[in-house]
Amino acid sequence: MLEKLTHDDLLMLTSVNEGPCISIYIPGMPDKTLLLEYETLVRRAAHLLSLDAKNGEKKELLDSLYSFNPAEHLQRSDFGMAIFVNKHWKGFYMAAHTVPSKVVVAESFHLKPLLEDLQGESSYHILTLTPLEAVLLHCDGGSGTEIHNFLFHQGQHSNSIHWKHLDETETSQIPHLKSHMRGRGLDDNQCKKKSGVKLFLRWIEAKISREPGYKQVPLFVFAGENMFHTYKEVTSHPSAVFFKMDPSKSSPRMEALIHQAQIHVKKELAQQRNLSAYELEKMNHQKKVIDDLVKISRAAINGHVRTLFLQNNSEIWGELHRKSGQITFHEKQTNAKDDDILDDIACEVIRHGGEVVVLSKEDMPSQSPAAAILNS
Repeated sequence: MLEKLTHDDLLMLTSVNEGPCISIYIPGMPDKTLLLEYETLVRRAAHLLSLDAKNGEKKELLDSLYSFNPAEHLQRSDFGMAIFVNKHWKGFYMAAHTVPSKVVVAESFHLKPLLEDLQGESSYHILTLTPLEAVLLHCDGGSGTEIHNFLFHQGQHSNSIHWKHLDETETSQIPHLKSHMRGRGLDDNQCKKKSGVKLFLRWIEAKISREPGYKQVPLFVFAGENMFHTYKEVTSHPSAVFFKMDPSKSSPRMEALIHQAQIHVKKELAQQRNLSAYELEKMNHQKKVIDDLVKISRAAINGHVRTLFLQNNSEIWGELHRKSGQITFHEKQTNAKDDDILDDIACEVIRHGGEVVVLSKEDMPSQSPAAAILNS
């Protein structure tokens, strides 16, 4: 059975070098066409496995592919699916973007179509805040999962508030609120509400700030303007992004929230790529850019590449020998060990914390399909 993979799983796949590793990519399409395309890709995987007589795991690997139905999960034409199988890994990843139809069998997993996913460009949190409820979503690829839900309401007594999280219910007294409010008449409830909401936000922040990667991935907060400013006072997140939401209405559907967040992510990504391309041009003039594939591969394996630039729609087949950094080149994928060398190098760069940027042929600094800026 294939399990659904997360962004963290993808990062772990960059370190897998135990072949045969089957990587299948399939774009969204109508169910009948999707199943036919998937069967074709699995047959291609079986053929590539047969080229290596030592592949004793062939039947087990193929059985897990034969029993999988991608149409049960891939139901949007603008999404894509990646399937990864070897003797230790059997899973699929949903991408919030299209992917090419492709199958690769190699000593490592083929991950180049998921470069933006690998670099966390589709991993973020969404927090919706209303006067009565707070919901935290973790978004990975094109899907979101609710990981926290908090309910809030005023207590019967003038200085009490209640909140609920999962099976946990708490009641809190707002210190000195009762005496502070005495004689305020109609303003009593406003004072109580403001104090109660701030305590509520402090309480949920204490819970959600413990989530793995909470401060590292983007946080998009959907709330009324007043509530957002109150949340800004208590949050530990370094750069929460605000989206205005009418507090008198119910929270938008998850798909609508994810769509708005992705628009912002793509805008930020485009700006980042422009900066990276500008830096490439500047460093190229200073002759600080290398474009020899063997030199780049050795630097990548040793964690010395700060930024790797790849030419879009370019592939170089062969084997990257990870101990020496040497490359054996082939004209095309010829056996169950070949992979796109550019994919292997990109995975090494990401695994060591570097950045990978894809450019058009015209924007590359040389005729080479890869260029790199090394750590200083």
